[in-house]
Amino acid sequence: MGRALSLLAAVLAMAAMPQAASAHPVGVRGVPAPPHTAPAHARARNDAAFTLVDAAAGAVVRSRPKGPIAGTLPGRTSLGTATWLWAVQTSPDGRWARVILPWRPNGRTGWVSLRGRHTVSSRIWVKADVSHRRVNLMRGDRTVRSFVAAVGAAGSPTPVGRFSVTDPIATGDPGGPFGWYAFGLSGHQPNLPAGWSGGDQLAIHGTNAPSSLGTAASAGCLRVSATALGILKRYLRPGTPVVIEP
Repeated sequence: MGRALSLLAAVLAMAAMPQAASAHPVGVRGVPAPPHTAPAHARARNDAAFTLVDAAAGAVVRSRPKGPIAGTLPGRTSLGTATWLWAVQTSPDGRWARVILPWRPNGRTGWVSLRGRHTVSSRIWVKADVSHRRVNLMRGDRTVRSFVAAVGAAGSPTPVGRFSVTDPIATGDPGGPFGWYAFGLSGHQPNLPAGWSGGDQLAIHGTNAPSSLGTAASAGCLRVSATALGILKRYLRPGTPVVIEP
């Protein structure tokens, strides 16, 4: 168990992530909103798309366009991955984007300027269904693949909401507790098991206990098979939306 904890801390950088204080908190709470804002006619054609924002130069986060500063984001994660953000809304003038933030508590959003930033449109996202214990790879409104998953145990349930991929990483330990690959997410686990010292960052990762797939057994992360990881690796990138539903 100790080895698992140390590997979790080392591989997924589960250290506390700095969060800027703000007198103007921003955020979304409760049941997650739809993962995109494409018009109905686009959704009917499976054309739902997402905007990913390049923040590799860092970003000042505001509570509203041109509003008070809520904090800042570094240009790279603690693992050295360039920062990309999922924009869930853009301002009417197209100069600002409301993005999912990797801050506590889960569900916080804020506005960043799009001036001088590269953006990418993508139809790929992940929809995780906790009650059915599935991780679904989506393209627009269509399910590309569906994988059985282990979810959080009763005392450490998987948090629900809107998140994004922060770090696609090879663990270097295919036989370890996190499998050969992992996708660090922007969310955090507020209900860690007693004695847990591996940090609180959520992830989609592999497992060396395949019999746990389809059960409620994790500290909050989503465990999938090695085969599932190989497929997800071909599609997911930093900024990819991940919506976890109850």
